[in-house]
Amino acid sequence: MVLQSQRKTMSSQTAIACKLRSWKKAILGVFLSFFVIGMTVRLLFVRSSPYPVTLKYIPETWVTTKSVQDTYFPWEKTDLKHVPFTWKQGVSKMVLGVNNCSCPEENPLIKVNWHPIYHAAFSEYLGTVFNESELSGLVRRKIKERKRLKQRAPPPAPVLFVDGKSPLSYPTQGLEVRPMKSVIIPGLRLDVSDMERRTFAVEIISRLGVLTTLADVPGVTVEGLGTAHLAISCDDLSHLNRQLQFIVYTNTYFDPDTVDYVDYRFAGFVGVIPVRIRYKTMLQAFDYVEDDIATKVTVVTKTILRYHLLRQMIDSVRQFYPTITIIIADDSEHPEKVEGQNIEHYTMPYKKGWFAGRNLAVSQVTTPYFLWVDDDFIFTSQTRIELLVQVIENSNMDIVGGVVHEELGFGNAFTQKISIEDGDELGDCFFKTKGYYRTVDGFPDCVVADVVINFFLGDTTKVRSVGFDPRLTRTGHQEFFLDGLGKLRVASCSHVSVGHTSKISFPWQENNNKLDKQYRTLRDQPNNANHKFLFYKFNLKCMHSD
Repeated sequence: MVLQSQRKTMSSQTAIACKLRSWKKAILGVFLSFFVIGMTVRLLFVRSSPYPVTLKYIPETWVTTKSVQDTYFPWEKTDLKHVPFTWKQGVSKMVLGVNNCSCPEENPLIKVNWHPIYHAAFSEYLGTVFNESELSGLVRRKIKERKRLKQRAPPPAPVLFVDGKSPLSYPTQGLEVRPMKSVIIPGLRLDVSDMERRTFAVEIISRLGVLTTLADVPGVTVEGLGTAHLAISCDDLSHLNRQLQFIVYTNTYFDPDTVDYVDYRFAGFVGVIPVRIRYKTMLQAFDYVEDDIATKVTVVTKTILRYHLLRQMIDSVRQFYPTITIIIADDSEHPEKVEGQNIEHYTMPYKKGWFAGRNLAVSQVTTPYFLWVDDDFIFTSQTRIELLVQVIENSNMDIVGGVVHEELGFGNAFTQKISIEDGDELGDCFFKTKGYYRTVDGFPDCVVADVVINFFLGDTTKVRSVGFDPRLTRTGHQEFFLDGLGKLRVASCSHVSVGHTSKISFPWQENNNKLDKQYRTLRDQPNNANHKFLFYKFNLKCMHSD
């Protein structure tokens, strides 16, 4: 009887436990169902608000609309204002958006950072991580730095027009659109002397996008809206020309950097409108203190074996620039420690190479400019980095070299010009001549050339965009400037110089002399490898230097 009673008790307990688990599963299931439904509703219907989040620490005066460029839309300055038109609101929002963007404000039904099916939309305003005083100073510096970068960047191409009696008028240069975005095609017009023509008809044909109109003009027939082929016709020439002021091109074939050639046709006449498709240039700003050269420039060098010369160079730098950062790339077989305040010493595999070391060193620069020096240079009172900075900041130069003074007192500041002449299937011809093209505007001591000596101030971002080919292991100089030909603006200045350690050896420097000899053995190898490199990479069959 006792055993049967215990079994009944256990059975009832098991049943209660099963019921509890069932209830827990049911409650959990209901909760998850509501959660999934709520998050899905949020994603589908309550994704965002059209109003931007107000930044906590930005003063009210800073939240202003971006300045509008001094340009006019085609319909604003025209002799056709008497011709009426009706806006297409959907298209106008796509093309005439506000000039001050904002990220949508979150308005979640259930605010969590994850979803079992979808990733929730979110916005982050980066300025909220700063306190008020920090943000105020940072924004002022950022505005100033971006102004400097825009001044140094090549100016955008102006929009030029064929505007005559051809009879077609249309833009021939400077029309740009970002990938998958829209732009108004300005300057379209038809001028014909045959006013007795019953119907005036033009065609616009694109290849990488579609065409539509921003507004409707009465009496004008438009066929092919939203396609690559737009046909426009009208009995009244003024109404046709009014309609041509509202033509919109939208890129639909994605390519981050290309050109669409749009045909503009009337009767037997054809005009071609180049539409440049590319992203907005992202200027890379550096944060620095205006009067502190150490926040603007980093000294960069590559070394192997010659630690006695490297330390001598560092000591000379510290004599004139105590806090400036020095970056060293080192591919010695047995690297020695090189330590000190603001010294960054990066070791590499043995004999990794001259240009590989340059790449490594420049990749670690966090200042807008770097000064390239050899490990056997000596800073003197004439090594005025700030003077080179003055030149590069007040011109469009990307590299500004100086003078290297040898032990006998003469200065070496070679400047060279490069010319590539077309050849045959075997390759082109490379000519290198001494000289320069002109002086740098505003700096009579500086001249523009293609190649300068191995002591130069470089724009960090621009030089990184060209880089140093790591296949050049032991020697290489002109090869960098060949890579930068047409990409980097190069100058040389005679009013800034650096010293060069004497090459004269003395008997009591036996150990250093052995290291120097070993270094020259590594460096001074036959030119066969470089010749093969130039022959293949640059398609050169011969070189000539005067």
